[in-house]
Amino acid sequence: MKRAWFLGTVVWLFSVVICFPQMQAPMYESIEDAQIASENGMLVTRLDLTKQKLSKVPEEIKAYKDLVELRLDKNRIVSIPSWISELSKLELFSAERNKLDEFPLAILTLDKLRLVYLGDNLISDIPINIDHLGNLEWLGLWSNLIRNFPASLSNIQNLKTLDLLHNDMTYLEQTWLRELLPDVALEMSEPCNCMFDE
Repeated sequence: MKRAWFLGTVVWLFSVVICFPQMQAPMYESIEDAQIASENGMLVTRLDLTKQKLSKVPEEIKAYKDLVELRLDKNRIVSIPSWISELSKLELFSAERNKLDEFPLAILTLDKLRLVYLGDNLISDIPINIDHLGNLEWLGLWSNLIRNFPASLSNIQNLKTLDLLHNDMTYLEQTWLRELLPDVALEMSEPCNCMFDE
């Protein structure tokens, strides 16, 4: 009986290893936790500094070159520093609900980025060289002030979703985007009858 139970357990454990070869890495929720983990030989690949009352991106983050996921949501950050481009393994970057007034150009060199979330900021333009993010799958820009939609968006082969909800857009702008990106899921609010200064 014990032997059968033991063999059953071994088979179950083996199936878990086969089915889930890569368990998700731990998410560190403070610089201090990341530092302790790093000092103990742990690889820091995920960092979530949401709701930490940050006015700028902590420079200590530079030390974590293996970061794959960085979340800076619900802070008071006004700009993203140029050194963020050193985090070359980043696949997910999120800075939603901050005070960014421009698209963080430094992330355009991060060619592994797949998911970018910049909703609820004050961003007015999508940069013309947005197509440098060749692996981008999701671009979240809801609740911004987006007025510039470059044709280069159509060069991002992997783009699946562009979230522009709650940006004031005219019917013509929305129609143009749908024609430009026929295979992309476009999240947009009802078009406005707004008059914009050129």
